[in-house]
Amino acid sequence: MKLYFYAGACSLVPHIVARELNLDVTALAAPRPDDAGRAEYLDKVNPLGAVPALQLDDNRVLTQNLAIVEYLAAQGQAGIVYPQLGTFEHAQALRWLSFANSDLHPAFKPLFAPQRFTTDEASFDSVKDLAKDRVLDLYAYLNTEYQGKDWIAGNQYSAADVYIYVTYRWATRMGLDVSPFANLRAMADRIQARPAVVKALAEQNQPAI
Repeated sequence: MKLYFYAGACSLVPHIVARELNLDVTALAAPRPDDAGRAEYLDKVNPLGAVPALQLDDNRVLTQNLAIVEYLAAQGQAGIVYPQLGTFEHAQALRWLSFANSDLHPAFKPLFAPQRFTTDEASFDSVKDLAKDRVLDLYAYLNTEYQGKDWIAGNQYSAADVYIYVTYRWATRMGLDVSPFANLRAMADRIQARPAVVKALAEQNQPAI
């Protein structure tokens, strides 16, 4: 299988999951809009040009983080990136994975591209300030949820922690003040100590935070 990524983007989530499961997945940097090979990527992998994209050995393609994570989890040993299927803890992991995908990740979009939310360049800073407030509110909520436990879903490591960690990387590298969220910082340190995470970061040429 081939997993296409942009370095440090949300495609780091399935990349880490694949390494945690020790699956035979080749991680490849997807071509950016001005890169050679972009047309072929649009034609054969993802017409929308987005990442992540997982190309199976028979050339079928899966897109969207949740679908890819679910598929990869089913290919590997049970209980590694999700608690046991059918348990409340498994449902909790899905809940928090969905939260990261549907609430937390979209909150960053005005920070990445304020021009998608207003055509008034003079308003870009205001759009970004509102987005920062939203992100920090969500982290305050998550920081409370991590209180007294190592992981978000039943105190068992899961793909949900991975997704939250990836967004936390964005926040720190964008200079958001995440210093009040000691539980998130501790979670990030625990994740970064995992060999699979070290390997995925190295393959994307990304530093720890």
